[in-house]
Amino acid sequence: GVTVHDGIGHLLGRDGGVRDLSVRALEAAASGALTPAVQAFPLARAAAAHEALESRNTMGKVILVP
Repeated sequence: GVTVHDGIGHLLGRDGGVRDLSVRALEAAASGALTPAVQAFPLARAAAAHEALESRNTMGKVILVP
């Protein structure tokens, strides 16, 4: 027979799986050990920011700065 199960649910409940990884990542973020990737564009370059997003030439968050 064939057994079908929820792959994500299986990983979330498994020791050493996605749940443990998520907990460790959140702890590292809370302690300041992780630095988020943020790319800032001046508001005057909003078109360039959109172009970068559309062409997938960004990493992390993109913000417009007044």
